Amino acid sequence: MRIGKFVGQENRRRRDEGTHLCGVLVTAHPDRVQAVGKTLEGMSGVEVHQVVADGRLIVTVEDTADEWAGQILTRLPTVEGVLSAALVYHHCE
Repeated sequence: MRIGKFVGQENRRRRDEGTHLCGVLVTAHPDRVQAVGKTLEGMSGVEVHQVVADGRLIVTVEDTADEWAGQILTRLPTVEGVLSAALVYHHCE
């Protein structure tokens, strides 16, 4: 299933089903990794845990009052300098 279709379906579900927490490996262009980290930190629901000089960032994404974590996750690859964003872990409480 494509991530966009999945996000759309999940967004239509009721939010009382639980809170989503996603672990994400973001790969950025090495020359832009620090700028990407700062941009991601500025996004609501996103926390950057580690930035590696070779371009890898360890990130968590959580639901916010306005967006489901999946919606936020689909925006990560649109950040300038990001090459890919891979969902590594998903938990729903």
